[in-house]
Amino acid sequence: MKPRPLLLVSFSLILVLTTGVLSALAQWVTRDERWPTRGPWLWAVYRELPQFYRELNGIDFGHAYLAETLLQTQDPQEVERARLEVLDFIFSSPPVPPDEEMIAPTLTRMIWEAYKAFNWAHTFHRSVYDLYASDRVADKDSALRQIFADYISKPEAITSHPLDLHDKLWSFPESKAFRTKFRTFNTQIWAYHWLQAATYDVQLLGNASKQRELMPRLIEFYHGYLRKPPVEWQFMPMMGEGAPKFAARFPEIAVVFDNLHMLHDNIDDILSRPDLYPTREAKRTAILKILPIYLHQNHAPEDRYADYHAPAAAEHAGMDMHGGKGMKDMGLRPPTAEQVMTHAAPQREGTPKVPAAKPETEHRGH
Repeated sequence: MKPRPLLLVSFSLILVLTTGVLSALAQWVTRDERWPTRGPWLWAVYRELPQFYRELNGIDFGHAYLAETLLQTQDPQEVERARLEVLDFIFSSPPVPPDEEMIAPTLTRMIWEAYKAFNWAHTFHRSVYDLYASDRVADKDSALRQIFADYISKPEAITSHPLDLHDKLWSFPESKAFRTKFRTFNTQIWAYHWLQAATYDVQLLGNASKQRELMPRLIEFYHGYLRKPPVEWQFMPMMGEGAPKFAARFPEIAVVFDNLHMLHDNIDDILSRPDLYPTREAKRTAILKILPIYLHQNHAPEDRYADYHAPAAAEHAGMDMHGGKGMKDMGLRPPTAEQVMTHAAPQREGTPKVPAAKPETEHRGH
């Protein structure tokens, strides 16, 4: 009996489809996202500090929108238009966190590994804010150790090892490109990082009610930076500058956030040099070459990137602890949270004058 042609065609089609599925499975990657560490502090910023919660939503949008813009264009007018659109969004006081894959669909898919690290670090950021905004947790230091342990145990966690941010990690061929080409947008991004740092020292000053009293002053000062970006800054704000008390009390966590912010700068620099990285594949390759330096799993238990650590002497030098060259020649630097609270920081143009808030003694239970 001769084989039926239709049967042979059907069998061939099944074989082709099966082979294709197996091939696709061989290339399958996981792009799942993690939920924050559970605890009674969850969503405390949303409940207790709604204005700051909305500022964080604006910052998340700003990072994603910038990166997608740099991927698509280097035209100064287009980049400036994007900057102003980000400002419009921030000043609209967005009540809901943005979906970064909707804002930067091309880039998030191109470097999903980096975005997974960003998302987990940003979740950690928000968890710490939530903890210190919550009056439901008495022993916040113990809870913070729990949150940190959960964070750092994941493979996409940014390392808590002090890295050489001022020298080796800012000496790649593309380094400083974003600052040089788009200084206003660059320092606008750095202003985000200053607010994120300074807020921690404000939170150490008291309970949720006290934080609600103090945060408007900090946010108004930050809005002054948005209206007139601090283009005189030559390097990103460090945690030890904006929040010296928090950084001294929780140095490992401060290091994570400094490393996170430097990784943002590294990626923006790569996206700003299409002459060095003309294709998306070239950009992806360059970013994925740098990303492993920042991941904690590559520093413990075996350290694969010891050459990128900050010099040992610098690890204990206060706000210089992440830099081989310290803060030399960095020009004007940002104020601490306490300086803003007491009006010791210079008043910037466009920043409404707010009555000085007198910081209280730090609450050790908070």
